[in-house]
Amino acid sequence: MRLAAALLGVVLATPAWGDCPLDLGRGSGWVVFSSDYLLAFRPDPVRIEVGEPFALVVNVCTRRGEAAELVAVDANMPEHRHGMNYRATIVAKGDGRFRADGLLFHMSGRWEINFDVRAGGESDRLTHDIILK
Repeated sequence: MRLAAALLGVVLATPAWGDCPLDLGRGSGWVVFSSDYLLAFRPDPVRIEVGEPFALVVNVCTRRGEAAELVAVDANMPEHRHGMNYRATIVAKGDGRFRADGLLFHMSGRWEINFDVRAGGESDRLTHDIILK
């Protein structure tokens, strides 16, 4: 993790991020971060297909090591100005681990996944783009 952060030009001031579990199993996934949060996620199943439901396995960590909450997961298609037709259900698994079930991308193209997170009264939105073919 420290090497990856150094390659990305991120300075980790506390060990909280250094201890953030980025391995979500199956050797796949993405990491997104802001000044206060680090979020690792992967789809389940690993390959997202158009019109097929999927879940996201998510780990959320904070810079200061506070307990974090995954408040919402949603996605939209900026070019088409619409989002998903379904709302994800989030289940907390403990230790900053979550599972968001019930996602479905109904068409191919660029999807922007939005993760709303909260800790210690502070909220943030982290995003990641996925191109679905």
